[in-house]
Amino acid sequence: MADSLFLREFLRAPLRTGAQQPSSRALAAAMAAEIDPAADGPVVELGPGTGVVTRALLDRGIPEDRLILIELNPSFADHVRRMFPQATVLNGSAFDMRRLITTEIGGGAEPQIAGVVSGLPLRGRPDALRTRLLEDALDLARPAAGRFVQFTYWYDSPVPFDRTRVDGRRTRFVPFNLWPASVWTYRRHPDLLTG
Repeated sequence: MADSLFLREFLRAPLRTGAQQPSSRALAAAMAAEIDPAADGPVVELGPGTGVVTRALLDRGIPEDRLILIELNPSFADHVRRMFPQATVLNGSAFDMRRLITTEIGGGAEPQIAGVVSGLPLRGRPDALRTRLLEDALDLARPAAGRFVQFTYWYDSPVPFDRTRVDGRRTRFVPFNLWPASVWTYRRHPDLLTG
């Protein structure tokens, strides 16, 4: 059912959906492996789609009630709400993540999160928008543990970043996906954490 939902939504809005099928379990596990389940705070997933990465986060040991799933597509949002009833599902734009989390979760204050995992098709978005998404994620993240994890079908970084402020690395390669994929992990530059 999830695969048919994904295909239907892709045919309805291919640019918004961004892929013909969900990420493979191998890619989902590689992304989830970048998040420390022992880190305090919620874990945010951007663009959960049909929940493949969400399931991998649960398999990683992150409790369902610590997940915040932000999904623009109402059909996908309804689907993950049914699949993961203890998770907080917000139907809205990932590029509005900071406001959504602050108003819907933080009661007007910015809560500190353990990390952000993104399955969004970012390459077609303007550089400034992608950079702002990364900066918002890292601003919300706990300083030492917080990470922003993003996959791409390209080798290089899917998000432009300031190397003096952000440590971004290609941390994993997943050859067994519909298209081979790289996982990039970003965190605040260590020099900024120590003073």
